[in-house]
Amino acid sequence: MARYRSFLFTEASAGTRSLTLDARESHHLMRVLRAKSGETVEVLDGKGTRYLGRIATEDAKAVEVEVDSFEKTQAPRPRVTLLQSIPKGKAMDLILRMATEIGATCVQPVFTYQGEVQIKGERLISKTEKWRLTMIESCKQCGLAYLPELALPSSLAEWINSERRVSSITETEATTLRVVASLEQGSRPLCEVLETAGEFDEVIVAVGPEGDFTAGEYASLAAAGFQSVRLGANVLRAETAAAYILSVVDQCASKSSRL
Repeated sequence: MARYRSFLFTEASAGTRSLTLDARESHHLMRVLRAKSGETVEVLDGKGTRYLGRIATEDAKAVEVEVDSFEKTQAPRPRVTLLQSIPKGKAMDLILRMATEIGATCVQPVFTYQGEVQIKGERLISKTEKWRLTMIESCKQCGLAYLPELALPSSLAEWINSERRVSSITETEATTLRVVASLEQGSRPLCEVLETAGEFDEVIVAVGPEGDFTAGEYASLAAAGFQSVRLGANVLRAETAAAYILSVVDQCASKSSRL
């Protein structure tokens, strides 16, 4: 097993026999972890490829890794998208870490009425990049071959309208399961919905903010094909609900793939 693990950012370069890490990863490897020449390192590209090699040059700005072997892994199925209302405070960082570790394929942050206030312009770009780096660190920590896609934040209404346009021109509508964690009466147990859904290629799970979705937002989600599901008997925090629903979906999907 490799002693160190790094990520292949777009600023890095990759060849058939060697990799050159970007300045950020090189500094972390050399100055923070104090890695030495000849030590083993696993490099992840976030797109399914794992490189195993040895540090060839101790350059804190451009570490060169001599590649001994590499492995391409298949993308996990089904595709799991977390439609997450952006909560107030720093809870989104924890949600993104847990979503990455559990195995979400994509995270779509959305602004909702009772969630975080609207973020625009440079602040939105900066926050989105910070969130992406949080996900990369989780990817490295867990040794995940695939980095979840982080979609650009939008309002819930904008996302629903966009999703409807995409669904209207695709032929896979019947293979997508949509569920929303709900506190409303009549919500079905999550496991029950998953077990009776049949085969699906993608599942989109929606989680609201601490104050929950509004009645209007629930109505919009229902019109977009979302089924209301119950997450146990207790009222959960937004970050707990996200981890709960992703974990159950992951377990059910893993069970189905073995049958």
